[in-house]
Amino acid sequence: MKDFVAFDFETANQRRHSICSVGMVFVENGEIVDTLYELIHPEEAFNPHNIAVHGITPADVQHAPTFDSFYREHHGRFAGKLLVAHYLPFDGYALRDNLARYGITPAFNQLLCTYQLSKKLLPEQPSHTLKHLTQHFGIQLSNHHHALDDARACAEIMLHLTHDFQIRSLEALYEKTRITAGEIAPGTYVPSRASAAKSKRSISIPASQNADPARALYGKRIVFTGKLESLTRTKAAELTAQQGGLPQDYVDEHTDYVVIGNKPSPFQRGNKSSKIKQAELLQQQGKPIRMISEAQFQDLIDKSKKL
Repeated sequence: MKDFVAFDFETANQRRHSICSVGMVFVENGEIVDTLYELIHPEEAFNPHNIAVHGITPADVQHAPTFDSFYREHHGRFAGKLLVAHYLPFDGYALRDNLARYGITPAFNQLLCTYQLSKKLLPEQPSHTLKHLTQHFGIQLSNHHHALDDARACAEIMLHLTHDFQIRSLEALYEKTRITAGEIAPGTYVPSRASAAKSKRSISIPASQNADPARALYGKRIVFTGKLESLTRTKAAELTAQQGGLPQDYVDEHTDYVVIGNKPSPFQRGNKSSKIKQAELLQQQGKPIRMISEAQFQDLIDKSKKL
């Protein structure tokens, strides 16, 4: 959870698609490495209440790009990355509504909300607003409702939460909070969500310390997607761990194999799982992720058993 992009939007009026400024903060290996701020022409009238909140006026955005121009120019910088907002029910839907407004096909991103996370991890706090949490963590927020300042505060809150609660992955996040990352992708928008019960598909099995390094799956990170025919996901994860492999619930740049269940085929009628979409995107970025069938996975297990 050390790599993500925190983002924040300000709007010209009460409509979510009336974005008039964007702030983004890029975090790599737990450090803020870059930022992006841009005024946006909302092609909408400004509401005096909104101007009073963020201070942006029609004159400020007169020569600014529209959101479609901004997204097309910059989406390569955040495509495939985890996007984090402080209040995803606003910022996430603002993103979705703007893409729909301009007919833009979205890049694939997973989504998290620090407001939602903080309510789960810091239930004793009297408030979970951005302003209160910055005070709680001692984070400077000198210009609240400036998109870049708010995005930076969101990034620092995310870093505090994941560090303090030792959350290093989406799997660990789910184990501690029961929160599942949302996603935006072509034809799909699902916000992050919290479930009351533990997911039956959650996989948390450590690799065997006694496994032979010569085994085909030793040290490999394996993700399962789709329905497996010959064994359950839990059993597949156990077999992986016995060979020294590392079963994962999510696809990231460190994943080695994505095992695709045979029934039903995730490729039928273009119905790809979010894990396959993420793997394909990372492949396009040069990551050596292999997508294999259940039969190919069984072959790797069988080869390892013969050693």
